Amino acid sequence: MAKTHWAIPITFVFILMGVLFSLQFQAQNQISSELSMQRTENLIAMVRDLSEKRQKLAVEIVDLNGKLRAQTQSDQSERELYENLVQELVKIQTVTGDIALQGSGLEILIDRQMPVLYVDIIHIINELWAAGAEAIAINDMRITQNISVFYTETNQRMFITVDNKSLEYPIIIKAIGDNNNLEKGLTIPGGIMDNLALYRAYPILTKADDLTIPAKSRKSMFFFLNEYKPEEKPAATEKPAQQT
Repeated sequence: MAKTHWAIPITFVFILMGVLFSLQFQAQNQISSELSMQRTENLIAMVRDLSEKRQKLAVEIVDLNGKLRAQTQSDQSERELYENLVQELVKIQTVTGDIALQGSGLEILIDRQMPVLYVDIIHIINELWAAGAEAIAINDMRITQNISVFYTETNQRMFITVDNKSLEYPIIIKAIGDNNNLEKGLTIPGGIMDNLALYRAYPILTKADDLTIPAKSRKSMFFFLNEYKPEEKPAATEKPAQQT
């Protein structure tokens, strides 16, 4: 009875194991077959998809390179334009006296014992401009097109004025430029230095390698200036030919 009791379960187990092994083997074969088919199809699809993406990326790369070159050229053009504008602005500010300047030039010293009038100062300035001066200052007051040199009388004394401010002695005129040319412009025979020597006025000329001329102390004010814009002329109309 004991052998019969164990034989049935063991037989049933073996049969069940055989069935399971058979089903597993078939499933593996089926899965292997399906996987092999799926891999091939997937690879083909992936290759096609990657090829399309590669072509799109290649087109995008070409487009982006073109945009990069255009942007680089635009940036370079804007940088060159900016640099040119800065240079032009510096030139304008140099003429208008809005910035301080430094460079080699000539220094003229006039002390109290020298009988000099305001017209003599004007002649000296004009000679310096004519000799190539790029900037001029009198007692550290910048000389521009809007600055006047004149005189005033106070307490029975006459003072030379620059921009309505009385000059104190010694009067020091600084001019930036080629110091040799500036000196020659003032000492030319029959020039301003010879004329002052007739009145025993001998301004001291000193060449300098490092002069500093400050910016003007006040801004220029314009009340009547307006930008000139020429009127556009109407287009000429052709006259019809006269019939004879």
